[in-house]
Amino acid sequence: MMTSRERVLAALERREPDRVPTLDMMYELGNINKILGRRLVLPTGLPFKNHFLARLTDLIVPHVNTDLVMNKAMEDFAHDLVASAVKLGYDAVWVMHSPTFRFSDSRSTYDIYGRSFDVQVDEKGNFLTPMYREGLIGGRGDWDALDKKQIFRMPALTYSALSKISKEFNDRIFIFGSFHGGLFEITWQCMGFERFILASRREKEFVKRMIQFYADYYCLMVEAIAAAGLPGVLYPDDLAFRSGPMLNPRLLEELYGDAYRRITSTAHALGMKVVMHTCGNVYALLDWLADCGFDGVHGLEPTAGVELAKAKEAIGDRLCLVGNIDVTHILMDASKEEVFEAVRVAIGDAAAGGGYIVAQTNTHPKISVQRLEWMLEAVEQYGGYAPS
Repeated sequence: MMTSRERVLAALERREPDRVPTLDMMYELGNINKILGRRLVLPTGLPFKNHFLARLTDLIVPHVNTDLVMNKAMEDFAHDLVASAVKLGYDAVWVMHSPTFRFSDSRSTYDIYGRSFDVQVDEKGNFLTPMYREGLIGGRGDWDALDKKQIFRMPALTYSALSKISKEFNDRIFIFGSFHGGLFEITWQCMGFERFILASRREKEFVKRMIQFYADYYCLMVEAIAAAGLPGVLYPDDLAFRSGPMLNPRLLEELYGDAYRRITSTAHALGMKVVMHTCGNVYALLDWLADCGFDGVHGLEPTAGVELAKAKEAIGDRLCLVGNIDVTHILMDASKEEVFEAVRVAIGDAAAGGGYIVAQTNTHPKISVQRLEWMLEAVEQYGGYAPS
């Protein structure tokens, strides 16, 4: 019987493990606390939900060292995420430590890359992933003036947090280190999409300078993840809408191809596997992602029209396929029979010969812990490979 790490590694190398492995990406604090059996008297996000406490928070925030607060909060969150994945019995987990956010007030936050967000809190007062609002970089002058000291600190902070997690959990689960946002997301979101599109044509050298800066940064982050002792990187960079790629694939290659290859080659030189996460309909990008050196691709959203059998036929000999379990119904409010059937079909479509990992397509505040447990049960039932 394989260990979790052996099972995941086999799938990433498109070999048949003893059974299909599983990946956790539960980034919802409420569910993490539920899995760990915690009943919090005061959820951490409650002051941002209650009107009176929100006003009090607005007075306090300017006087708090949010760098220290965010770093500690993210360290605790990353640890608990891995602990919850181990408790449920996953083979792999996607974990990030990126204390990039700073609160402006109870309603707004911004990050060190020049993006602003709306604070999101669920009905019980737990923080959710902030919602992107707009970019704060209007042009070259804003980019040059951006205080980059906090960006330079991230690799060391990531190493510190992930090395602690590695020492506690690395022998029990395959841990993919990660970070918040990828090259494409950050470079367009810090300007806004319309401004980015114009700049990519009229100020291409400026855009390429930003991409080069962040490619250097991400390679340092990969080095930090490797130094922490983790075996893989999950690189998140949403490239597609439900209708297809957000940019012409030729422009993606021109702007980002070399940078992606630097990231993947850095990971491989350090003995790590690297998987790309992107939402949307990615059929037109699969060959390119393999050409860029990624070992696998995560997401493969059925709600964006992605069919695992079609993806397996197209690229299964070059990329490990990860995901395709729907979060809008199957893992939210489906019956046990529906969950089992979705897993059975996914395994039947993509697992033959190795190269498939069962996972939810994304995170979502309404995901049911019960249905995650059913998903894992279904993998035990349908995911075995015949002994060779």
